Amino acid sequence: MKNLAIRDVFGLTLRDLGKKNKKIFAVSPDLKAATKLSYFFKEFPERSIETGIAEANAIGISAGLALAGLKPVVSSFGAFLTGKNVEIRTSISFNNANVIIAGTHGGLIGPDGPSQAGLQDIAVMRSIPNMSVYQPATAIETKKILEYSIRTNKPIYIRISRQANKEFFTSSYKFKEGYPVTINKNFKDGIVISSGNTLQNCYEAVEKLNIMGKKIGLINIPSIKPLNKSKIKNLLRKTKKVFTVEDHSIYGGLGSAILESISDLDNKPKVYMHGLKDVFIQSDEVEKLYKYYDLDSRGIFKFINKNI
Repeated sequence: MKNLAIRDVFGLTLRDLGKKNKKIFAVSPDLKAATKLSYFFKEFPERSIETGIAEANAIGISAGLALAGLKPVVSSFGAFLTGKNVEIRTSISFNNANVIIAGTHGGLIGPDGPSQAGLQDIAVMRSIPNMSVYQPATAIETKKILEYSIRTNKPIYIRISRQANKEFFTSSYKFKEGYPVTINKNFKDGIVISSGNTLQNCYEAVEKLNIMGKKIGLINIPSIKPLNKSKIKNLLRKTKKVFTVEDHSIYGGLGSAILESISDLDNKPKVYMHGLKDVFIQSDEVEKLYKYYDLDSRGIFKFINKNI
């Protein structure tokens, strides 16, 4: 699984879990080929529901399945699903229904178009009561997060990227809800905090800075909500400056979650946020988009080096 795209790992893992757990149902509003729910649909047609381009209906059906004692996983582009936040809030979260909402195509997704890219989805889902928000950065982390989510009886939003990412973990990795994951422990001069797609670019930027003699650490946040505040505070007490990096709007995303976590901390480190401003993105190849918005390793290096 290490070389597969995150969305493929999601689809294949769900199919494999479906072989062991007959309560799992898949619900798709039209985009099962793109989200990779197609693996589950092919294996278990009797437990697969296609609603067509009707995300609100898919949310309602998923809530009903959960309240009937089943384990529904509804998936579409995150930009489309989170646009139905009223239905999610009322049908799923208000009832604390154990629905897994998998929003794919999070971040800078490439030539599909600016309206398909999930760039505000974390902010929307973080604001909904009872909703947990996870974002895997690698294939193994995707598998572990989905396995954990299937075992857990509560509403969960998982932000799934389109592409394959560098693998940082082994099969022994354990996902712990709320816990930050330290990738690099050089905390003296600063700490970079990231999640999902941008983690690998941050890793390359941090490696270059450390070669230059800077002592910069790197933290992965797979559980954006809930986020263990005491763990974050203990880590950030060890440094002078904090750099948050995300392929999401800086309004309400990962950076906001970190600032909220340390709002009552005495002697707070200086926090610099790097992500998307108040924009709709352009449509282009993924690598070109990350470069254009300074979210490739070079752009992240420049951002940190300028503020260190």
